[in-house]
Amino acid sequence: MSNDQRRSFLRTGGELAVGALTAGTLIACGSSTETTPTIVHAQGSSNLAAFGWEINNLSGGSAAAYFKIQNNLVLNLVDMDVCICPLSAPAQPGLTEVLCRGQVSRGGPPVFNTAGILFFPPSSPVFGPLQTLNPGSLQIATDAQPFQDTFLNVIVKSWVPVDGTASASYRHVQIAPSLSLSAGDYLVFTMNGGEITLDAEMQVILGFQ
Repeated sequence: MSNDQRRSFLRTGGELAVGALTAGTLIACGSSTETTPTIVHAQGSSNLAAFGWEINNLSGGSAAAYFKIQNNLVLNLVDMDVCICPLSAPAQPGLTEVLCRGQVSRGGPPVFNTAGILFFPPSSPVFGPLQTLNPGSLQIATDAQPFQDTFLNVIVKSWVPVDGTASASYRHVQIAPSLSLSAGDYLVFTMNGGEITLDAEMQVILGFQ
């Protein structure tokens, strides 16, 4: 395949990922033969760093990975792969899910709790409490209010049959947060959930200047 043919293929999208436009970037969620916008990386991300972490027995609990920001910077790109895979077949078929979040702890290390998600940054002063309309008395669970400095909020779900067939699930997300961070802040990544015992893995690339 020539360079011109290769460029034509990439523009027309032989099996390119398609998705929803969020925060100025493409979130991949499938494939199509339709023309698809090219994923545009955040401008000005002259530096890249990457890390990954894995929980090999996630079952209804939570875990976190976090690190200190050593210098003032602007976080322009977050590219994340997350995959969940049941470790054994359940006695009954059921839904399993993992909530993945990326958040900022301003001015110092995060303070964790033991109830559900491990780290809660302050509620945003810009928004009021979250309200719902529920005339059918449906079972609804919500956060009380939008959280400040939360730049990544991804749910991965899978239906797990009793033989475990085709129950692994995967998400790829790319965002351009343009998030200003100061030396002494911390980036905090959490994974929470797993009604059925799972292996959960997150791989992250950070672009910054």
